[in-house]
Amino acid sequence: MDKSPDPRETSDALRVVLVDPSSRGGIAAYTRLVARALRLADIEAEILASVALELADDDLRIERRLPADRWGKPDRAGPGFYLRRILTWYGSARAIRSYVRRRHPDVVHFQAPLNRRFDAFLLRRMTRRVAVVWTAHDVLPFEQSERDPHWFASIYRAVDRVVVHTALAAEAVHSLAGVAAAVIAHPVPDDIVCVSRLEARRRLDLPEEGRIAAALGFIRPYKGYGLLADVWESLGEDAPRLLVLGELLAETERPVIERLEKTGRADVRLGYASDLDLQLAVAASDMLLLPYVDASESGLLHLSRALGVPVIASDTPELAAAVTSSAAGVAIPRTVDAWSAAVTGELIPPPPEPPDLESVGRAHLAVYREVLAERGRRE
Repeated sequence: MDKSPDPRETSDALRVVLVDPSSRGGIAAYTRLVARALRLADIEAEILASVALELADDDLRIERRLPADRWGKPDRAGPGFYLRRILTWYGSARAIRSYVRRRHPDVVHFQAPLNRRFDAFLLRRMTRRVAVVWTAHDVLPFEQSERDPHWFASIYRAVDRVVVHTALAAEAVHSLAGVAAAVIAHPVPDDIVCVSRLEARRRLDLPEEGRIAAALGFIRPYKGYGLLADVWESLGEDAPRLLVLGELLAETERPVIERLEKTGRADVRLGYASDLDLQLAVAASDMLLLPYVDASESGLLHLSRALGVPVIASDTPELAAAVTSSAAGVAIPRTVDAWSAAVTGELIPPPPEPPDLESVGRAHLAVYREVLAERGRRE
């Protein structure tokens, strides 16, 4: 059930709304994590969410007002597709502005774009009356167009503060838009299902013995699964078992998945994977594979940290920085030899215990107070 702010709250508490148009996936999970982190920092944030947001199993304050939007762009996108996108953005912009007028939040914190073409216009208008913060999970989209650098630079310049997760990402924001970004560590889930590796394998009907590597989440070109197909074909019977679990979002990747299946060493389970599915899959594995062609952060990386499962990632700069700074595993070149050695060699030690969620909440609170103080000095 959607929850409204409690009028009995003290008047000096910051009023924060987290705006997230996603209905599922890693960003939706991240937003709920930030809300829980803020609660530990004594801020009862509300999530302004999609009407299609999957029900959460906690007692967070969620107001489902944003129009649902289909993910991805069809291969043949005609005028009707773009018209629907514009109308969806307009509906979202109206819902957000209406919320601000009704609730008078101190801070509006965007977690994902509504429509990268038009968001800067909305943000510039909003900052006239309220502090606006933007989390850049990826400084630029992985599957970007020629106009994306212009659009995202405009977004970053329009808000009061951009939040990123690594110093390298902050440098990228400054290089692109000329603005300083605040670095806040990616929160690590604290509500995971605690099961042993053996129990997780039993629940997923996986072999109880032997090494298992996992490649999880939505299957899209930037995930780089073609490298895994090359590696598993090269290793043959010497390859460990590979669990591929997630929804195929790009038909261009189906031939890659078929190649993996033909090796006889890949257990491919296509379809949407819930948070519980992903937690069990990580817990059942000896290593999580992130062979991404282009990436910065990954919620799966931090889920693995929470479950004590090491990560093998590609050495794309921002992802490698996240892996190294968190000691989550290793980042290696995207070559068949390097990955073959990594998945068959000595197991990587588990990552250290991650920082507590409250510290992430207090880091966000510090950014909000800093932004509000700056706005106060300007006024």
